[in-house]
Amino acid sequence: MSESTIGIPDAVATESLSYADTDMTLREIATDLQEAHRELDEYRSSSLVLAQNLKELRLKAEDNGNISLANTTKELEDSAMAVFERTTDATQ
Repeated sequence: MSESTIGIPDAVATESLSYADTDMTLREIATDLQEAHRELDEYRSSSLVLAQNLKELRLKAEDNGNISLANTTKELEDSAMAVFERTTDATQ
């Protein structure tokens, strides 16, 4: 897992920073970043599973001669793999 765990010393935890028209403490920022890492890991994992399931459906569609379904699932499979690749790049 790529999750970042940033320890914020109590002495500076309440230091604030203005970001996107919002004042946030360093502790709040660290918590938000930790959540972002967790969400990226979830997207990465679920997109890979989804791509595999779509591949299986595509192969069945090809075997049954359902070209429309095969083409559609191939496009969705490619999109799911693109999400996986983007989140892999983001978590490294």
